[in-house]
Amino acid sequence: MKLDLRFLVAWFVFGAISGGSVAQLTSGYGLAFPATDAFLATSLIAIGIAVYGATFPIFRYRRQVEKASSQPVKRPDPLLSFRLLVLSRAVMITALGFLGWHLGQLIWLWGFSIAPAGLVSPTIIGAATSLLMYLGGLGAEFNCRLPKDPDGDSA
Repeated sequence: MKLDLRFLVAWFVFGAISGGSVAQLTSGYGLAFPATDAFLATSLIAIGIAVYGATFPIFRYRRQVEKASSQPVKRPDPLLSFRLLVLSRAVMITALGFLGWHLGQLIWLWGFSIAPAGLVSPTIIGAATSLLMYLGGLGAEFNCRLPKDPDGDSA
């Protein structure tokens, strides 16, 4: 169950086009620029950290099984593990959409805006927090891997 790279790139490009288009439309109609506020930035980081932290028991189980200790290892709930894997992928896809959105807005600000000085820093913060959310989902997906076989192949 691998995410297709073409899908991720297409989702990122869709987010970038949407961010630039919405920035152009809002400025064209005289509305406020849709800048990232502190609540969204902290929410993106919190979601990435929470998903990454929720997969630690799976990572610990995998590490204990790969050590091949003689003690019995408590296995995590397989349904919960699968749900966390799906959640980590959803977080990755959402984070790429937000990252594209913010980069599309940055391109619009630098290319078409007259005075972007006050709007660039919140948009860069939004892009950075989106990247952190993506890395949290990527780390969670890494934690959800199956343990390797004693032969050296992955299960």
